[in-house]
Amino acid sequence: MPRALTYVLILLAVIAVALFFLPLRLAVGVAGLEGSRFSAKAISGSVWNGRIEGAQIGPFPLGDLDAGVRFLPLLTGRLLMDLERPATPGDDGLVATVGKAGKSLLVQDVTTVLGVGRQLAPLPASDIDLRGVSISFAGGRCQSASGQVRVSLDGNIPGLDLKQGLLGNAQCQDGALVLPLQSGSGMEQLTLKLEGNGFYTARLFLSGSDRAWTLLLPTLGFRNVPGGYAIKVAGRLNR
Repeated sequence: MPRALTYVLILLAVIAVALFFLPLRLAVGVAGLEGSRFSAKAISGSVWNGRIEGAQIGPFPLGDLDAGVRFLPLLTGRLLMDLERPATPGDDGLVATVGKAGKSLLVQDVTTVLGVGRQLAPLPASDIDLRGVSISFAGGRCQSASGQVRVSLDGNIPGLDLKQGLLGNAQCQDGALVLPLQSGSGMEQLTLKLEGNGFYTARLFLSGSDRAWTLLLPTLGFRNVPGGYAIKVAGRLNR
């Protein structure tokens, strides 16, 4: 075998070994996650087979995730990393792909349930169910968004049956991620708007004039508006 070819093969072998043992933390940084609202207690393993413990995006805990970078997208200049938390009894699990293509931060095919906690209080939301949601941000602006979102409400309001939650599809409007959701009857509507800097607004509108609402809803933060009652909250996603 010619000596030059031998050197080339040795060099390729060294590169392959180096790539195999690249730490996952490096991929997390290159993917732009560390510059976003993502955090974790520990990141271990290689870029191909790693582990992220105590992962969190903004105020939403994601748990412990298996993580691995896809090889083929690297050949086209994109870094895509698959995340997974296997489903268990009482936990629907999580699957998602995150990464970077040029200047765009990508979140693709997210399927999971996020607990809202007190983030949207006093709006009576309990969790956000994401099904195949994909979002692209560039320069802090929403470029594209798709997928189904369902928000469950835990408020006990007379005259309303919101057990099925409010449903809609993710979309971009004027550079912001917008979730226009409504109940099956269309009489209850929730609009969530998230800017690239983490600022959000959420407005819940209840159509109707149930007598019990007159005394109850103002105590929950709702105000009387034409056609019904509405509550609006605004803030910034905490880390």
